[in-house]
Amino acid sequence: MKSRGHLFSLSGNLDSLFAAFGGFILIQVFSKHSGIGISPDSVTYLSAARHIGQGLGFKSFDLLPVIDFPAGYPFFLSAISFITRLDPLQFAPWLNGILFGILLYICGGIMNGFYKSNGWYKRVLLLCILLSPALQEVYSMLWSETIFLLLVLFFIISMSDYLRSMTTKWLVISGLICAFACLARYAGIFLVPAGLILIFFNYNIPLRKRIAHNLLFGSLSVSLFILNLIRNYQLTGFLTGQRQRGNLGFSTIIAYFGGVFCDWFQFYKSTGTATGLTFVVIVIFLLALFFSYRRKSSGYLFEYISAVTGLIYCVFMLLSSFLTRYEQFTNRLLAPMFIPLLWSISWWIPGFIESRTYRIKWIAGFFFLIVTAGLINIQLAADYEFYDGVKDAGIPDYGEDEFALSGIVRFLEQNRTIFDSRFPIYSNAGDAVYFVTGLPAIQLPSVVFPKKVRQYFGAKNNYLVWFRDLNNPEMPKLDSILQNKNMQLLKQLPEGAVYFSN
Repeated sequence: MKSRGHLFSLSGNLDSLFAAFGGFILIQVFSKHSGIGISPDSVTYLSAARHIGQGLGFKSFDLLPVIDFPAGYPFFLSAISFITRLDPLQFAPWLNGILFGILLYICGGIMNGFYKSNGWYKRVLLLCILLSPALQEVYSMLWSETIFLLLVLFFIISMSDYLRSMTTKWLVISGLICAFACLARYAGIFLVPAGLILIFFNYNIPLRKRIAHNLLFGSLSVSLFILNLIRNYQLTGFLTGQRQRGNLGFSTIIAYFGGVFCDWFQFYKSTGTATGLTFVVIVIFLLALFFSYRRKSSGYLFEYISAVTGLIYCVFMLLSSFLTRYEQFTNRLLAPMFIPLLWSISWWIPGFIESRTYRIKWIAGFFFLIVTAGLINIQLAADYEFYDGVKDAGIPDYGEDEFALSGIVRFLEQNRTIFDSRFPIYSNAGDAVYFVTGLPAIQLPSVVFPKKVRQYFGAKNNYLVWFRDLNNPEMPKLDSILQNKNMQLLKQLPEGAVYFSN
C-alpha cells in the first residue's frame, strides 16, 4: 500500500496538477467580462466581510446581524482582505480559481488511494470533475460552497486516517473539520451523523471506546455550530432566521431533487424520470457503501467514507427540505453530492477490468470509454453554453450586463447623494441597492408576516427603491405599497423607480 504522503505528493500527482491549473484558468475565463458572479446571497457574504473588516461586526447589507448564514465564509473573506488589503470583489476570481484548483488536486490524491488505483481512471474522472457544470457554477460565484466542498474532502481524508489508525489525534482533527464545515454552511451539520456512523460501525475497537469516541467527536463537531446559534438567538430571538415550514409533499420534493440529476446527465426531465433518478442515486450510494465496506481492510477507505458522506447528505437534504421551506433544489445545493456520486458510481471499474481475461478487458474498457465519452460530451455542451452566455454578458445575477447596464442601476450609481442618510432605504432587492451603491438598504417585509407589512405601511420618512425585474412574489406588490403609503415619485425608469414616503 502506498504511504499516505505519497498519495498527495507532486511526483504522484502531475496529472492532478494539470487539472488544477485547468480549473484555475477556467474560472479566470468565466470571470473575465464582469468579475466573479454575484447573487443575493453573495451580497450578504460580501457586506458581512466588509463590515467585519471595518469593525462593525457580523452584519449584512441592512446593517442588521446576519443569522440566515453562519459566520465562517464572511470571516474567511475578511481575513484575506486584511492580508491583501483588497476588497473581496477584487481578489474573488483568483481566490475561487485557486480553491477550484485545490479541489481538483485533492480529488486526484484521494483517487491515488482507491482500492484499485489506475492512472487512466483517475485522469478521466479528473476531467469529469473539471468539466462539471455544477462545480463550475459554484466556483464562478462568490458562494460559501467554494470552501464547503473542500472541507467535505478534508473530512473524507481525516476520517480515513482515523479509521485506519484509530488515534485520538485524527478523531479530533475530523471533529474540528466538521465544526468548521458547520461554520461555513448550516448544512455542514450533516457531517456530524456521517462521522458518528463511521465511528460507531468501526468494529475494530471495543464498543465502549466507540461510544467514547462518538461523544468526543460529536461534542467537537457541533461546538462552533452551537456557539453560532447561541449568538443568533441572543441578538434576534431566532436560531437561523425566520424560516417557514415546508409546504411541499415528499413526492414533489423527490421529483425536484431528481430534476437536478436530470440536468447533470441530460436525461429527459419528467416527474417519473426525476423521481426514479432520486431512488437510483440512493441505491448507488447504498451499493457502494456495502461493497466498499467489505474491502475496507485493504485500502484507505476513501470509497467507503465517500459513499457514507454522499448518502447522508442526500438524506439530509431531502428531510430538511420537507421540514423547512427554502429554494428549489439547484446545482448549488446538490453540488456537494457530485464528487461522492461520481466515485460511488465508478470506483469498482479498475478492479473489475484488472481481474478479467484479456478479451473481456478490451470489451469492458471500450464500453466504459463510450459511457465516459458520452458524459464528457454532455458536460462540454453545457460548459460551452455557459461560456457563450458569460463571455459577452457576464455571469448571471448582479454581474450580468442586463442588470449592470440597466437604467435603474446606472441612476443609482450616479445619484447616491439623492439619499439622505437620516432616512432608511427600503427595497424589494435591498441586496442589489447595497451592491450598486454601497448604502445600507432594508428588504421589504414578507407578506407571510402581515404585522410587519402593516408596520412598514405605517412608517414615514423612508425611501423605496423598486426593481421591476427583481420582483419577489413574497413581498408586497408595488401597487399595494402605493395604495397604502403616501409615496412621492423621485425618479421613474423603465426598469424601476425611486420613491420617498412622507
